[in-house]
Amino acid sequence: MAERKKPSGAKYRKRKVEQQREQEKQKGSLLKFICRQDSTKEDSNGGQIPTDMEAEEISNVVDNDNVMMSETLSYSTVPVSHADNGQLNNSLEEHVEQANEEKTDNVIPQDPALWPLLINHNTRAIIVERGPQQIKDISFPNDKNNRKFSVFHYLRKLPNGEELCRSWLLYSVLKDSVFCFCCKLFSMKAIGISSLTHTGSSDWKNMAAILSSHEKSPEHLQNYQKWKELHQRLQRDSTIDAEILRKMKNEEKYWQQILKRLIALVRVLGEQNLAFRGTNETLYSANNGNFLKFVQYLAIFDPLMNEHLRKISNKELHTHYLGKDIQNELIQLLGNAIKKEIIQTAN
Repeated sequence: MAERKKPSGAKYRKRKVEQQREQEKQKGSLLKFICRQDSTKEDSNGGQIPTDMEAEEISNVVDNDNVMMSETLSYSTVPVSHADNGQLNNSLEEHVEQANEEKTDNVIPQDPALWPLLINHNTRAIIVERGPQQIKDISFPNDKNNRKFSVFHYLRKLPNGEELCRSWLLYSVLKDSVFCFCCKLFSMKAIGISSLTHTGSSDWKNMAAILSSHEKSPEHLQNYQKWKELHQRLQRDSTIDAEILRKMKNEEKYWQQILKRLIALVRVLGEQNLAFRGTNETLYSANNGNFLKFVQYLAIFDPLMNEHLRKISNKELHTHYLGKDIQNELIQLLGNAIKKEIIQTAN
């Protein structure tokens, strides 16, 4: 390996000059993002000195090495050290977007009339994962024409007499109107393909024709497909997460059982006042000490330890808890536990 060369004194001085120039460029950059008040004082050089309140704010900013956003932005902090204006703006946008997404973790209303006009991906995913909630067990109110919504609108009757559930149809108690679940979530147009998309429809007299026309439109079919695709992805991700969690639990249980056996072995060797290590620390080799030798014999009768040693021999494990460091650590832990027990008994 080549020996590192120490830069000459000239290079050190040149580097220091460049650093000073860079610091001069950055000087005062923090002040660009602080809103100054009109009440300022001028110093003898004609410059402006911030008021006490403003100076305190600037001091806090410099001390923390970050810019504090206003309270309306949930006090998100943006690192600004060695960052230019473009990087700062990008960082601000990222923090604002993150703050907005965190708000969607709160309970999202069931009523579609309360959903925002522009729905971000995080909110959309939460609503899709929850699924459409169709209201059926209430007494629907009559309008001025003595008409009202009927649960029969949740069903679509085919020419052959078969009935299909309109799972996408939602009733809003707040507005006494109906919405399309998938078009409300996935429509990218300011003006929807029908009133079911954004504003909702309460034309009960013509509702059958409105629903029939809407569910046959290309835009509705596209949004319906997007809904089902997102739902499948969320289910797949949930299944993957559950599988990962199951593997983590099994791995945790595996190591707990291994450590229980090693702790028991350390206790036996300690009680019998036997040496732990030999002249080498390799499994299945001569003079590898009592600890490893007992582990080898334990593996003959214990399937778990046998599998553990197999993984070690095949180099499937890099951490095996059979080395001298873990032996010393287990001895120390057991010694401390015994000492604590003796002290408690004596007291």
